[in-house]
Amino acid sequence: MLIVGAGIGGLAASAVLSRIASQVTLVERAERPTEIGAALALQPNGMAVVDRLGLLPRLLDVGTRIERMDIRSASGAILVTGKMPDLGDQLDHAVAVRRTDLHRLLLDAATSSERVQTRFGCTVVSADTAGAVIIKAGADAVTTTLPADLVVGADGVGSVVRDTGGFDSRISAGSTYLRSIVSGWPDPLAQEYWTRLGSFGHAALSDHTTYFWAAADAPAVADAVSGRDLASLIEKWRRVLPVAADLLEKVPSFDDLLVNTVRRVDCRRWFSGHLVLLGDAAHAMAPNVGQGANSALVDAVALAEELVTAPSLMQALARYDQSRRPKTRRVQNAAGLLQRLCRLDQRIAVRARDAFFGGLNRIPRLAEAGIHQALAADIHAVRSASVLAGPSR
Repeated sequence: MLIVGAGIGGLAASAVLSRIASQVTLVERAERPTEIGAALALQPNGMAVVDRLGLLPRLLDVGTRIERMDIRSASGAILVTGKMPDLGDQLDHAVAVRRTDLHRLLLDAATSSERVQTRFGCTVVSADTAGAVIIKAGADAVTTTLPADLVVGADGVGSVVRDTGGFDSRISAGSTYLRSIVSGWPDPLAQEYWTRLGSFGHAALSDHTTYFWAAADAPAVADAVSGRDLASLIEKWRRVLPVAADLLEKVPSFDDLLVNTVRRVDCRRWFSGHLVLLGDAAHAMAPNVGQGANSALVDAVALAEELVTAPSLMQALARYDQSRRPKTRRVQNAAGLLQRLCRLDQRIAVRARDAFFGGLNRIPRLAEAGIHQALAADIHAVRSASVLAGPSR
């Protein structure tokens, strides 16, 4: 087997597939793989995967427990209180963790297996449905063809495997977000605010720092971002949400802000011949339900489980697609809906939205049911997966 991409999804796939394959080749364009980003919330479904890989105790040492995430209006009024359900086995919370910490744990787990061979510093040029990729590496950019019985595209939103492998896909124009980690711990609770500039949220990390994120598509904010004007950015947010300005003021310079475009990816199916996708390559989504990396972790287990239980490779890929794609599409849709709702800026629409969510907040089970059902289904699949039942085969 060959895996393209050493991000969170690709490393999880390497760690899990090395339990069932005699050899896994992991190809990554970076010579020293690392995770680009600030932090994330590892939710119960992602925690279940990390737990079954034996990494959860180490992760908890560097993470911070999140028992609830309040969504508030710009005035501070609670719109929705998102309390984590108790899904058993102490999966009743999420964990805020630096992406680099999670990535490092998964990288160690993947590369510690003798069955995983790494080809770092190699760029994939194309993928073939027969099960091969062309890579280039070195100063002379020499190309080499690597054959495999199965190629896993875990190479993100800009997936070369997807774009050259015959997949029918659609990618959105995307939305811009700012992210950073700053010193200090102004609020131990995880909070997200919906304002006329879009969403702004923060969560405490374990080393007395705070991770925050901010939408950056509103014209006033977008102008400040395009001009790399941190002072103007602080001023714009100060008028709308003082806590956002307070955190932005802790950023040393604009270069310390991560500016990225989040896109949605939809594929008609997740496999094409001997190629298969997971993670953002298959289903990148808006960040509003915090399921991007978590879904990728579950993808890795679901794919491996089908490969060991289905009668043939093609049946395994079809079953993986039929099982994961509809579930993930529902999560994508929920994230997209919340993203649209939090961007409302017309006064009448905002009042109607806030009144609606205020009503739902009195019936929290109704407000949270969809995402909680998805988490429960993922956790059940991970817990029952035979590929994680014991040591590597």
